[in-house]
Amino acid sequence: MAASDRCFMIEDDMLADIVGRANLSPSDVVLEVGAGYGNLTEKIAATNKVSAIEKEMDLFNVLVKKFSADQNVDLILGDALKVEYPIYNKIVSNIPYSISRKLIVRFILEGFEEATLVVQKEFAEKLLSKPDTDEYRMLSVLTQTTCDAEIISAVPAKAFRPQPKVESSLIALKQKLKPKKDYVTFLNLLFSGKNKKLRNILDTPAEYSELRPCEMQANQFLEVYSSI
Repeated sequence: MAASDRCFMIEDDMLADIVGRANLSPSDVVLEVGAGYGNLTEKIAATNKVSAIEKEMDLFNVLVKKFSADQNVDLILGDALKVEYPIYNKIVSNIPYSISRKLIVRFILEGFEEATLVVQKEFAEKLLSKPDTDEYRMLSVLTQTTCDAEIISAVPAKAFRPQPKVESSLIALKQKLKPKKDYVTFLNLLFSGKNKKLRNILDTPAEYSELRPCEMQANQFLEVYSSI
């Protein structure tokens, strides 16, 4: 099981730092995925309305008891990949590591202003990876063409109980483009043959035909997408 799926952040200073990095104003409405025992939820709800999604019934029951009288907290029982999202403009979460990839895709397609997320360090590095590296993939391009992304800091294992065996990072995403779903389909198609020339993958204008997805800069994907 991935670290964040049943490892819970307990270190108060780290929780406060995550919320402090989220650039929350009083009018912001926050989405939290994987609320767990509500430690991060509680910090967010001190200043903002938050919709907290939790899939596991045992944890959800804890959340209900903890926040039943808190008007800033809206609890949602369900799978964050399937449930309908409420209205929000920012995301602050220690997301379940096992579904990080699918969640990032959904977040980007649903749209947001800013997201402040705890993720596995290796995953964070994939989001920011560059052409001609082993880690460069569809999600790297999707993230870099739709968001300004940065790794803010390391998150120490001691911040969690039980302590995970993987390293974690705090990342920030500011969305600059909300793509259509077919953009994700387009990127998946190109990376299914990432070492092939574009002319062998799809019909494309001549100026792009000799490019290979594994070598292309992120902005070039948008150029090709816009040309077909």
